[in-house]
Amino acid sequence: MTKMLRAIPVLPSTNVAESLAFVRDTLGFKCWTWDDPPTYGGAALDGAELHFSSTDRKEICAWTSCRVDVDDVQAIYERAKAAGVVHPNGDLGDKPWGYREFAVLDPAGILITFGQDIDEKD
Repeated sequence: MTKMLRAIPVLPSTNVAESLAFVRDTLGFKCWTWDDPPTYGGAALDGAELHFSSTDRKEICAWTSCRVDVDDVQAIYERAKAAGVVHPNGDLGDKPWGYREFAVLDPAGILITFGQDIDEKD
């Protein structure tokens, strides 16, 4: 039987270099790019990976979001908060669906939510 190993979202970006710099500088991801200026690139941290692909349609970015599961949401929240990138409506909190999460908005308008199961945070 085939086993799926992971999924890597490819997110739209109106400026791939800016999106990669955002996750690198504020959250600590390691990044790579393709083309100059970059039309595609990736960011990785602890086994999580995000890819960004160039688009000139800002509305596509605003309609896009992704979730990243982490094992210590408090730690990454503190890093994001110190960098001043926590979304004004996405502060850290326990949700009724059993998840503790917070959100950031990247420069292109993509909502990235980080969180963990409430049972796993203790």
